[in-house]
Amino acid sequence: MQNQIFYQQWSSPCGPMCIASLNDQLIMSDWIDGWHRQTIMKRFDRMLRPQWIEKETPIILKAIKELKEYFAKERRSFDLPIHLVGSEFQVKTWLALQKIPYGESRTYSDIAQEIGQSGANRAVGGAVGQNPLSIIIPCHRVLGSRNTLTGYGGGMATKKELLRIEGIFNSLSDTTQS
Repeated sequence: MQNQIFYQQWSSPCGPMCIASLNDQLIMSDWIDGWHRQTIMKRFDRMLRPQWIEKETPIILKAIKELKEYFAKERRSFDLPIHLVGSEFQVKTWLALQKIPYGESRTYSDIAQEIGQSGANRAVGGAVGQNPLSIIIPCHRVLGSRNTLTGYGGGMATKKELLRIEGIFNSLSDTTQS
C-alpha cells in the first residue's frame, strides 16, 4: 500500500507553509515558496512513494496551533510527534538542531562538532538546508562563521523575523553571507 501523506496549506505571518503528516506524525512544516522545496519533495517521493491528500488531521491542527503560539511569542518549544525523512547524516544533523535552545544560535561548525563530524561544515550546511520541518526543527538558529546571517529556505526576511521573535537578530551583525 502506498504511504498517504495528508497536508494542509497554512498562511503563517511569514508566508505560506505546507504542514503535512504521515501515520499521525508530522513530516513537514515547509515554506511553499522555499528555494529548497522541490528537493525535499523529490526526497519524499524517492523514499516514501507517497500519495498526497489534502486533508486536516489532528497532528496538522496541533502543529498549526503550536506554530501560531510560537509566532505570538507564547511557545518556545514544540510538543509534536515527528517523523524525519532523510539520510542518516541529515537526520543526525536535524536531531542536533533540535537541541539549540530558543533564543540561542549555533554555527555550522558547532553543529558539525555536535554530531562528531568536525570539519564537515559544508555537509552540515547542506543538511540544514534540506530540513523539512522549518521552525519546528530550528534551522533558522544556525548562522555562518562569526555569527553572520546565511541563507534560509523561507527567505532572508523570514529568517530575520524568526530570529527577531526569539531576540537573537538584534545582537547580530546584519552582514549576509551567501
